Amino acid sequence: MKTRIITAFLCVALASCASQETPRDVDTVSSDKIKTLFPPKVTKADEKGLSIRFAEVSMGFDATCNPFRSFSDERNDCNELPESVKTLAIDHCEKHGKKAVFMGNSQNIIQMTVSKFTCQDKD
Repeated sequence: MKTRIITAFLCVALASCASQETPRDVDTVSSDKIKTLFPPKVTKADEKGLSIRFAEVSMGFDATCNPFRSFSDERNDCNELPESVKTLAIDHCEKHGKKAVFMGNSQNIIQMTVSKFTCQDKD
């Protein structure tokens, strides 16, 4: 019985760590209402993808988006990316002959945005 409880707990813990975002091509992500305060910095990069950290400022709120994304089938449709971040991601993946795909945002301990991208084969 104890083993089942531990196994159930581990499954729930692992599932909660999984990304809840829907992947999108970087080209389709809006940049209308978001800018960076400082130049973005690539924190991890390889041929499979990259992570970019930046401090952001957003102007306005899209009333059609649920900020908690709890009832959305397409969870990261509300996320936006600054042009400078999109350019870094596209250029990095282009070097490997691939396209950049936006996997979603998270925040680090000092509340800076961390955007994750994968480099996938072009269709």
